[in-house]
Amino acid sequence: MHSSPHGLNRPREFIAVCAFLMATIALAVDMMLPAMDVIAAEFSLSESWEKPAMILGIFTGLMIGQWVFGPLSDHIGRKPSIQLGLAVFLVGTLVSAFADSYTVLILGRVIQGFGAASARIVTQAMIRDQFSGADMARTMSFVLTIFIFVPVIAPILGQGLLYVVDWHWLFGILGLFALTMMIWVSTRLPETLKATTPFSAKFMWEACKETFANQQSVRFMCAAGISFGGLLAYLSSVQQIFQTHFGVGDWFAPLFGVTALSIAAASLLNAHIVRRFGMARISRMSFTVQALWSALFLGTTFVSGQLNLIGWLIYVTPVLFLMGLTFSNLQAVAIQPLGHIAGTASTIIGSTMTALSLLVGFLFAQVFNGQVTPLILTFLLTALIARGLIASRLETVSL
Repeated sequence: MHSSPHGLNRPREFIAVCAFLMATIALAVDMMLPAMDVIAAEFSLSESWEKPAMILGIFTGLMIGQWVFGPLSDHIGRKPSIQLGLAVFLVGTLVSAFADSYTVLILGRVIQGFGAASARIVTQAMIRDQFSGADMARTMSFVLTIFIFVPVIAPILGQGLLYVVDWHWLFGILGLFALTMMIWVSTRLPETLKATTPFSAKFMWEACKETFANQQSVRFMCAAGISFGGLLAYLSSVQQIFQTHFGVGDWFAPLFGVTALSIAAASLLNAHIVRRFGMARISRMSFTVQALWSALFLGTTFVSGQLNLIGWLIYVTPVLFLMGLTFSNLQAVAIQPLGHIAGTASTIIGSTMTALSLLVGFLFAQVFNGQVTPLILTFLLTALIARGLIASRLETVSL
């Protein structure tokens, strides 16, 4: 890996700032998980599908925001786009913090997601500015390895804060994080964009046509979106599964953190093996094993009844590990042929992925009954669909 030609002489710092920018969404989601029951009680939520709106709302904003910040970053630069997005995220955080109704809270979450889209999508474009192919996947794996520690720490932080303050103050921590990132970006982040492109509907339309005409990009971005939908289903239900179904109480945060560590381990492993085995081959293997593992445990639930807590941990930890092997690879393969429009392509790919994941999350919310069986079935179906999408051998993909 090489350092930026724009003045940042420490590649590790570049990876760190990218990781924490991408972690903005994770922090906003995972720190609030322990507070979901408290918030539900305060706003008198009674339906099982209402609480997932706290998670799905932020991803809805993310899907919309990517269409703005991706092209904008191609036009005005990566750095100012991130700064603007963090400012919007801060506004959404304040709206949520002072919400006096559940509707206003969800509105704040949508605004948060809209602003955080800059951190997620523009960061990917910055990495694509610097790297391509297996090197990009390797760098993304290092970024994800750091980034994934946020879901480990965030629920513990949120749960600890709830002992001394109410849930509104959790948004104060998110606001402080956004301000810190704004300072870090403003003072340390280099501008990686070498040439600007027009910010126009015509350019977006041409970029869309180019992206969707590329078979490799379409297959892998759809596979990534479907797969991430499984993770979104997990995130939207994990608090109810651990605390309501299994009754783990205060053990929720550390148990959630342990399962999240498997994704970090997978990302770190992927960084070391991707050049040897190839991005597509690793992804295909992972989806195959995920489908087989899920089918085994789905059959177990039908024969022996619902899993206990130990059985659930034995099942879900390897599944998250397998998913961790695919995320950076799928996105890297999808954007690989589109480096000349990296920012806009990241927008199209990212928003399509998010839309697909939201569709999976919405469908899951309709059938989720507080048990683990619907989630196992979701992991099985998403693995099968994603594996089918990338089944054909593509000459342009390194295997």
